[in-house]
Amino acid sequence: MASSALNNYYRLARMHAPVGTFLFFWPFAYALLMSAYKTNMPLKALIVRLAVYGIGSLTLRSAACVWNDICDVDFDRQVERTKVRPLASGAVSMAGAYTYLISLTLAFVGTLYMLESKEAFYQGVFDVAVLNLIYPLMKRVTYLPQAWLGLAINWGFVVAWVDVSGRGSALSWTDLEVLAYGMVSLASWTIVYDTIYACQDLNDDKRAGVKSTALLFGSYLPAILRLFAALYIGSLAYIGYLNGQGAWFYGVSVIGSAIHMLWQLGTHNPMSAVNCKERFDSNINLGGIVTGGLLADYLFRVVI
Repeated sequence: MASSALNNYYRLARMHAPVGTFLFFWPFAYALLMSAYKTNMPLKALIVRLAVYGIGSLTLRSAACVWNDICDVDFDRQVERTKVRPLASGAVSMAGAYTYLISLTLAFVGTLYMLESKEAFYQGVFDVAVLNLIYPLMKRVTYLPQAWLGLAINWGFVVAWVDVSGRGSALSWTDLEVLAYGMVSLASWTIVYDTIYACQDLNDDKRAGVKSTALLFGSYLPAILRLFAALYIGSLAYIGYLNGQGAWFYGVSVIGSAIHMLWQLGTHNPMSAVNCKERFDSNINLGGIVTGGLLADYLFRVVI
């Protein structure tokens, strides 16, 4: 009985589906590795921060999932794929979900406190208390909730950048450019993968009144996703230029991302829920490709 109850909370936080946690984590990792490359951060400090950001990503994503299910419980009961979720099915009570949400949010705030950076702390609190708080409501008022998600899920890029590059000094104009174009790149990537994800529920979403870019783009979906993919790759290359990244970044992160996007969009079938889920899940690998190039740049410059 206790095991079953724990499993319900485990599933409520989507801990059984780690792709989302990595999608929260990759922006933290990108900014950290770029800042570490720029500032010659010692390897030990890099590893410690990666661990802290990893814990923060897990707790933030889990809290966001619980909050999303609290807000969407009535929608979820009308969608075939989501009606079995613990809250929608009644396996977890609303009171239990709120208690769990508060615990996870406090755990995330605790990881921010570990950074010992006021700027990073404030940016992290803004992420959880504003961006992620508002996100579930966006699908009720706009067909562009994926654009807002592009801010909420990727704000870790801002948190990590100000944590390292902004520590003890004001951000330079170049820092602000990196943040701006970095968020454009990451938000464009999110619009691509979350639109693909939304294609799983097109008919149910229409019936339930849930809005998404998958519905908005309609028959133009393939062409529009290619435009956002190009914006993602172009902005990624530009922030590498601004940061003075080396050959590993361009050879692995940029070219590797472009190849992955060509495959992902070239083989996407919006009418197949299985295909959409597989293409969405593959973005864990795309994030790993970018991180791999950034890590190689850092290691060859600072460690080796």
